[in-house]
Amino acid sequence: MAEKTPNIHKTLFFLILVFVPPYFLMFTDEGGRLSDTALLWLLGEDEIKLNVRELNSGFTREDIKKVFSEADWQCAAQATPFGNNLCAAQIGTFNGYPSRIITTYFHDDNISAFKLIYRERYHEQLIGYYIQQLGQPSNVEAAVGEGPDAAPVLEWRLDHGVLYMKKTLGKIDEPTLIWLASQPGA
Repeated sequence: MAEKTPNIHKTLFFLILVFVPPYFLMFTDEGGRLSDTALLWLLGEDEIKLNVRELNSGFTREDIKKVFSEADWQCAAQATPFGNNLCAAQIGTFNGYPSRIITTYFHDDNISAFKLIYRERYHEQLIGYYIQQLGQPSNVEAAVGEGPDAAPVLEWRLDHGVLYMKKTLGKIDEPTLIWLASQPGA
């Protein structure tokens, strides 16, 4: 009986099948995000998907609570620079990016702002996501400059509001995304 020789192509194929997925999930940014998102889903954390292009000041607190009913919203009347009441919820992901807390601010009953606190390691990926979704920031020229005159915050002007993110996070900076229903000073 002839001894069967191993097929090098099959062996390489099976090695690739075994080693590439764990490498992707553990050692790439996108794989890490997918792994973290899956883990948060398995742990039962809430997911919020929100198209900021569609958001406008016509949405009420009840609209937000109805659309995102899976989140455990904690609401209170509180005077803030963004309005006179707010609702906050702990979340697992926001548009597929691991996050911590979303706070919606209301002037009377209409949304005036929202603040998202996301997980710091996804800062650059989230900037890339919004560049892909919304295009380059409105202040891209001022933001890419070097020196003290460079804009530290990225700004996307939308049809119904403006979105802000820090360009880079310092050691003590909170990883935050802020949407305002109207641009300050307008």
